[in-house]
Amino acid sequence: MKKSAIFCIYLLLFMAIMQPSFAQKDQFGQMIYTVPAGWKETKYQNGVQLAISPASKELLTLEILQPLNFSGTMEQALAKSYDETCNILQVTKMRDVSGGTYSAKEPKKSFKGWEYIRGAGGIQVNNGTPYPDEYGLELFVIKINNRFERVAIVKSRNTCGGVSKYYPSDRLSYRNAIEEFLFSLRFDDWQEPVVKTATIKGDGIVGVWQGIGLSVGISKPGAELGAELNVRQLIFFSNGQAYFGKNFPIEGLDELNTWIKAENNRRDWGTYSFTNGKGVLKMPYDNIPLRMENSKLIITTSKTDHGYIKQSTVDGAKFNGTYILSEAYGMIPTITFATNGKFIDRGALRILYHEYTECLNEALAPGSGTYEAKNHSMIFNYTDGRKIKIAYPGMGFERNNFSPATLILSFNADALMKQ
Repeated sequence: MKKSAIFCIYLLLFMAIMQPSFAQKDQFGQMIYTVPAGWKETKYQNGVQLAISPASKELLTLEILQPLNFSGTMEQALAKSYDETCNILQVTKMRDVSGGTYSAKEPKKSFKGWEYIRGAGGIQVNNGTPYPDEYGLELFVIKINNRFERVAIVKSRNTCGGVSKYYPSDRLSYRNAIEEFLFSLRFDDWQEPVVKTATIKGDGIVGVWQGIGLSVGISKPGAELGAELNVRQLIFFSNGQAYFGKNFPIEGLDELNTWIKAENNRRDWGTYSFTNGKGVLKMPYDNIPLRMENSKLIITTSKTDHGYIKQSTVDGAKFNGTYILSEAYGMIPTITFATNGKFIDRGALRILYHEYTECLNEALAPGSGTYEAKNHSMIFNYTDGRKIKIAYPGMGFERNNFSPATLILSFNADALMKQ
C-alpha cells in the first residue's frame, strides 16, 4: 500500500517540529527501553520513534510519548492518550461494529508490578481520493507512581493478494518484538520484583508432559453433550511456572519468554508446587491436584484422574529422508532432512507454519539450509537469511531412529509421512 505523503509528514513530526537528538542512550525521561534488533531508532527531545526498515512496503513504528500527568482512571488515561495521538497525527478515527472508535482491554497488573491498559482502533488518512488510507493505532499505557507512561504503535493496513488485509504487527516476528519491547520496559523510579528465567531442564516434574484431558464446550458432532477428550500439553518450568493447554506453544520452547506468554494468555498459564510425589497445579480457574504413580503423572480435573507421560528431550535430533504432507495449494508439500543437519523444503514448512495470509507467512517460499532440534523447537535457518521456528513436542520421538515412518511437527501436531 502506498503511504500517504501527508501522514508520513505528520508521523515524522509526531513529537514536535525540531531537530532530533542523536544521543544513543536507551532511555527517555524515566523510561528505560531496549531497541528491537533491526529497528531504526530516532530520538527527539520530547519522544522516541522506533521503526522497521523504510525499505519495507509496510509501515510499523513504536512511538514513545511524553508521560501524562493525570489524576483519572486507567480507562480515562487511555481515552485521553488515544485522542491526543489522533489529534497530533491529524487522522480520522474509524468506528467499529459496536460504534466505538477503539476497543479497550481490561486493566491488568503485570509481572513487573505495574498496572497497564491496552487499546486499539482504526484510523484514516486523507490521501486526496474517495478512499482514505487505513492504518491501525494501538496504545499501551502504564501507571507508574503518579503518572502514565505511554507507547503508541502505528501500523499500515496492507492488502495481500487483492483480498486479504493485514497489519504488519500481525506477523509473528514483529508481534514478538513488540511484546518483548513493551514488557521489558523499566523505569528508574520503579522497583520491580525479581522474576526467574524459565527452562525445561531441572529435577522432579520439570519438563514436557502429554496426556488426555476432558474439555467442556458447545455441542458438536462427536460431542453432542459438549464434552470431549483431547490431547493436552502440560509443561512445568524450572521457575515454578506451568503451561496447561490444548496446543503446544507455536514456536516451541526455545528462547520462549514465559512471563510474556503468561501475561497475554493468562487462562493457560499458572504456577505449581510439587514435593514427595504430590503437588498442586494452580490455574486461574482451579487448583488441580497432582500425584506421581509409577512414573506417570496423575492430574485430577472434573473429579476424574488423567495420566500424563513425560516426553523425552529432542535436543540434537537428526533425521534422514523425505517427508510429505497431504496435497495443498495444488502440490504435494515435502521436506528432505539429512543427518548432517541440512534440509530442503519444498512447501512443507509453509503448511507447518499455519499462517494462511500469504503475506504474513515467513515460510511461504521454499528453500534450503540447516536445521536444529532444541528445547522442543525445530529451528530452520535458511540460506537466504530466514529463521523459522516450528514446535516439536516430541511425540513418537526415538533418539536412534533417523528415519521414522511418521514425523510429528508443529503446535497442531501435523503428521509427515516418510516417502
